[in-house]
Amino acid sequence: MRIAVFHPGAMGSKLAAQLVAAGHEVHWVPDGRSPESTARAADAGLIGTPFAEAVGRAEAVLCSCAPQGALDIAVQVGQAGFDGLYIEANPLSPKSLREAQEAVARATFVDAGVVGPPPTGGPSPTHLMLSGAAAEQAAGLWAGTAVTPMVVGAEPGAASAAKSSYALYNKGKAALAVLAFQLAEKHGVTEALTAQQVRGDAGSLSDPALPDQLRRVAWRWGPEFDELAETLDEAGLEGDAARALRQVWTKLT
Repeated sequence: MRIAVFHPGAMGSKLAAQLVAAGHEVHWVPDGRSPESTARAADAGLIGTPFAEAVGRAEAVLCSCAPQGALDIAVQVGQAGFDGLYIEANPLSPKSLREAQEAVARATFVDAGVVGPPPTGGPSPTHLMLSGAAAEQAAGLWAGTAVTPMVVGAEPGAASAAKSSYALYNKGKAALAVLAFQLAEKHGVTEALTAQQVRGDAGSLSDPALPDQLRRVAWRWGPEFDELAETLDEAGLEGDAARALRQVWTKLT
């Protein structure tokens, strides 16, 4: 199958590389992208193609980018008249997901969410949550690869909810660890805090450099917590909890 991917970031490039490994012809749009994106695309075996051709000839589009760019991509692809399989693989709130689906109204829409590290075949599985009428078709694109598809619902929204639920726990825990290290540093007790790593589920406290390490993803995780807050609001849950943790990422950028 001919597939267009937006964009070859840390996760998108690896998802696309697995599509190449499965025998698909995968294109990307180099215009306006960084040298780092170009290098990742080359490593993944992607074919650089102008936007109009990449979308116009694609049978499927995979959108895997930072959440703040997802709707713009859907609008551009929809305006190009795309009517194939559109896989929206970003952590979006129900409202943002509906807007993305409306933007590609002629396409067959599949909601997707990635849980786990970029797929490389290591011991930690990369689960690709999928929902929608064509979820099984989308799952088949990664057959035999390091991606483990999981069809979690017949309607769009289920995959995003599964991804959001885990992200709230996993990245929320990381935000709390950042705050814990910052508080310990203020009082000069970092060594006492790291000593607690021996306790169950306290592995995040092993490295005082964690706040600095997470600066490189804070620009992306912050908007993800904006979407999480809206997701919690719509479910009648405590969206303000995600908004508070969002400030951790804001201050790290």
